[in-house]
Amino acid sequence: MSSLQPIQALNLDSVKQQAFIKYFNSLPEKPPTTVRIFDRNDYYSVHGMDATTAAREVFSSISNIKKMGIEPNKLDYLVLSKGNFEILIRKLLLVRRYRVEIYVCEGPKNNEWILKYKGSPGYLSQLEEILGEDLGTNNDNGPCLLAVNIKTDPVTKGRLLGVACVSANDYQLSVSEFTDDDLLTQLETIAVQMAPTECVVPQTENDDYKCLKKVMDRANITLTKLKRPDFSTEGLIQDLNRLLKFKDSQQHDANSFPETRLNTAMASLAAAIKYTSLLTENTNFGRFRISTIKAESYLHLDAAALSALNVLPELGDSSHSQYRSLYGLLDRCRTQHGKRLLAQWLRQPLRDINLINERLDVVEVLLNNSQLRLQLHEDHLRRIPDLQALARRLTRKKSSLQDCYKIYQAIQRLPSLLQCLGEANDATVHSSLAEPIAELNDDLDKFLQMIEATLDMDAVERGDFLVKPSFDEQLQQLHTELEKVQSQADKELKKAAKDLGLDARKNIKLENNPQNGFYFRVTLKEEQSLRGNKKYTIIDAVKGGVRFKTNNLDSITEDYVQTKTNYEKEQDKVVTEIVGIAAGYSECLFCLSHILSRLDVLVSFAMAASTAPSPYCRPVLTESLDTFLLKDVRHPCLEVQEGVSYIPNDVEFKRDSCIMHIVTGANMGGKSTWMRSCGIAVLLAHTGCFVPATYALLPRLRALCARVGANDREEKGQSTFMMEMIESATILRNATPDSLVLVDELGRGTSTYEGCGIAWAIAEKLATDSKCFCLFATHYHELTRLPAAHPLVIVNSHAEASVVDQQLLLLHKIKPGAATHSLGLHVAKLADLPDSIIQYAEAKQAELETNLFEIESSVKSQETAEGQNLIVDFLKKCQNLEKTITSDDEFITKINEMKKDLLSQNSRYIESLLTV
Repeated sequence: MSSLQPIQALNLDSVKQQAFIKYFNSLPEKPPTTVRIFDRNDYYSVHGMDATTAAREVFSSISNIKKMGIEPNKLDYLVLSKGNFEILIRKLLLVRRYRVEIYVCEGPKNNEWILKYKGSPGYLSQLEEILGEDLGTNNDNGPCLLAVNIKTDPVTKGRLLGVACVSANDYQLSVSEFTDDDLLTQLETIAVQMAPTECVVPQTENDDYKCLKKVMDRANITLTKLKRPDFSTEGLIQDLNRLLKFKDSQQHDANSFPETRLNTAMASLAAAIKYTSLLTENTNFGRFRISTIKAESYLHLDAAALSALNVLPELGDSSHSQYRSLYGLLDRCRTQHGKRLLAQWLRQPLRDINLINERLDVVEVLLNNSQLRLQLHEDHLRRIPDLQALARRLTRKKSSLQDCYKIYQAIQRLPSLLQCLGEANDATVHSSLAEPIAELNDDLDKFLQMIEATLDMDAVERGDFLVKPSFDEQLQQLHTELEKVQSQADKELKKAAKDLGLDARKNIKLENNPQNGFYFRVTLKEEQSLRGNKKYTIIDAVKGGVRFKTNNLDSITEDYVQTKTNYEKEQDKVVTEIVGIAAGYSECLFCLSHILSRLDVLVSFAMAASTAPSPYCRPVLTESLDTFLLKDVRHPCLEVQEGVSYIPNDVEFKRDSCIMHIVTGANMGGKSTWMRSCGIAVLLAHTGCFVPATYALLPRLRALCARVGANDREEKGQSTFMMEMIESATILRNATPDSLVLVDELGRGTSTYEGCGIAWAIAEKLATDSKCFCLFATHYHELTRLPAAHPLVIVNSHAEASVVDQQLLLLHKIKPGAATHSLGLHVAKLADLPDSIIQYAEAKQAELETNLFEIESSVKSQETAEGQNLIVDFLKKCQNLEKTITSDDEFITKINEMKKDLLSQNSRYIESLLTV
């Protein structure tokens, strides 16, 4: 961190300070999520509220903030070193997902600032050099921009959404056009699947865009508003003609792609292309592919489900702990592109059973062959660099010889990798992995030959990446001159050694560095031989010895530096030529990166399964929606924790007898864990991974919806109850017979009776209308009556617990039937609540407990039926009165008469109801 003192570092007198404050205050207004940084050559400064933001991000404290100017116009500021600046940029863009503006002073006056660089979560190209290897390694595919345009569908009069996605790292343009509901459910699905870092929308305040903002907030996507003209399609086809890659036989006209007929989506694509400045970089031309987003190809997941199941680590969490997220558990990947693909697969579980089984086939081969699995994991894959990033650098002509050498090393490994895969002797491994790699290996053979012909391998062993002198006539001539100068320096060494009576290269050595050029060095012990000798000029005396030189050595250094400068200039020309030729292989490298990342993820799946405390099983997926069965399913993240002896449970649904479990039981009894383990098993199965169970027979599902956990979103103005209602509304829109729905503790944050009523209504709707598979955990014991109202659809289950000697024993076993009673007070005792509070709570509970179910149970079933018939008869008479009597007074009189008649029946059931 910087040790610069801000006042000294800024070095501005009072006049210049006042002038800067005036300029700073004249800048346009901006949101707090945009941070302005001022480049002052040797350091950077941030001002006003941005100084507070930067101080907290870089120093975790605001103590470094100073003030400039005079009252009443003082301005906070913070000075950052280059290192601090780079830390701040990474945190703002990759973790906070803020926007950044960097101003540079380019005029003779101190306040002639211009906005030179801009960066946002979806547009990082101007700051790629600063972000370096962090770019695209934050559990996603790098910067990905979503653009959304909403119009009214001329046919249905509904919401017509045009969506475009730009992923610059893999040169992909994706579009989609669809009608959506008022909660924008389909848009949220696409946002989860594509994982954009930023979303751009037209500048408007209508209700649809307010709803869109809520969707992006839930998915943690930065929202940016653009001017409406940015969504104009004028000139878009010409732009696409420059950006898109056409096949050799294809007419170079973007109109030939069916996607261009989606007018609303094209408006979004136009805005995205403009925002990301794709046309300003000519290396983008002829590189991009355009495709349609096929959301229906993947299991529907929304942000709530991802969060409920802890699928991905939280933004900024670099620990990737296997206890905290499913990604952390499965991430045994050896390559950066493998890690990115793993995150993508978890967001995009497949729905095609054949594709799922293809992945499962490979994982099964790797699980059954430990030698093959370990060879791939421990030897081959860990030596593969980030080929996607290297290929992109090649495409942009920003590669170095070292980058080319890294690619060369990776290609060199392919034959031994192919030999290893061949030992699997499996048709799926051969067709999906080995064969494509072999074809690419053949295509890349000439790349190997080029690198071997141009790169000085002897220099590589010394850590230098140089072109072979023999490769270029001019280079060879300059190399000869360098050797001649080096020979002259060696002669000077021998001459000095003889003069001082020392052994050359033993007591006296010749060294060279950029600061001093050629110089001699002797140990401190030999320093006395130099004393009083005016032929030699001492540079310094340090622990490593005494460094000195002669006038002749200075002259030789000048010749050497000049010749080396000429050599490097000539080499740069050759390197540019080499990189230009190598760029032609970038397409092959992108393909190789994709296949190797696929192999990496499948090996990672096998490693996670093979190292689990208990065996994983291969799931069986079927087209039938009749049966859903998980035997001894476990939560994969919990079972790997130290000291945990996990108790597995079964999950079973049958279409003709049970599609919903009403789950009751004590807090901490295992209800939520059971539900999450079921959801995770479904997600893993559709991803193509083995699942933590002894047997899994699952239907091919369309959606996985979850309403689990209680989290306020105070920064968004949303309470726990509001979040529950939003997520519940989304579930009701999405749930179909081929969906799995997990609902945990619905109805908190409002009155008990309201909460119970809402939970009842939602559960009944899911069971009878949606007819989805559902685990519905609740503390409202009243809901355990639902199975009686809907037999063959809903059943009761409970987390088993016992009270032994006044002590609560949680068995973490899910059993049929409803929990017999609440154990909340026993849980309170476990939490060491004071005895006085427990005793008072018990007394208050006895006073307040008026459970309608218990009242009904205390009345004989015959009396209950008779009482209910009397009530139905009473309501029918009321309905008839409404049709025949128009006077309010007469209506009330008749009602009172009927009421007296009803009470005269002396029904115990009616009396019990009136006492509640």
